[in-house]
Amino acid sequence: MAKDFREYLVEAYRTDEFGRVFKELAVGFKLFVSFQASEVHCCIPEETLEDINGYTHWEVALRSTTPPIDTPNIGPWTVLREKEWAEPFDRPEFQRAMVGEFIPAEHCQQILEDCIAYAVEKGHIESEADIRTVEPDELVKKTMGCGGCAGKKKPVEKAAE
Repeated sequence: MAKDFREYLVEAYRTDEFGRVFKELAVGFKLFVSFQASEVHCCIPEETLEDINGYTHWEVALRSTTPPIDTPNIGPWTVLREKEWAEPFDRPEFQRAMVGEFIPAEHCQQILEDCIAYAVEKGHIESEADIRTVEPDELVKKTMGCGGCAGKKKPVEKAAE
């Protein structure tokens, strides 16, 4: 069983407009999980608590770099959508993430565990120890990734003239 998801949460900032925002969790180089709770998020209670253990429900977002999370047959959502907790998730218009509102804390824990299992199975991480937080302004495509199949191609040598 993975460490409690709340133990990974690091506050990025607070504003009146966006409430308290926690950094995303990078579960490998493709899958990112965001757990949020404050007066502007879909959580219970709908307020900003100093003790995050006081929340019974959270707003959760799942996204991936490339391909988008819900790309049929290849995006992580193809696997994750079959999980018990996935039913309330939807991809809001103009967003790149699958978002779930008022997700029970026990489902949040299972989401993290299922994301870890997915990333380990796909070879994106070796273990839970490889999870890291992502700064809000971090360009994940440029700082992480395997390089894809094209990155493995060897340059063609030109014949001597």
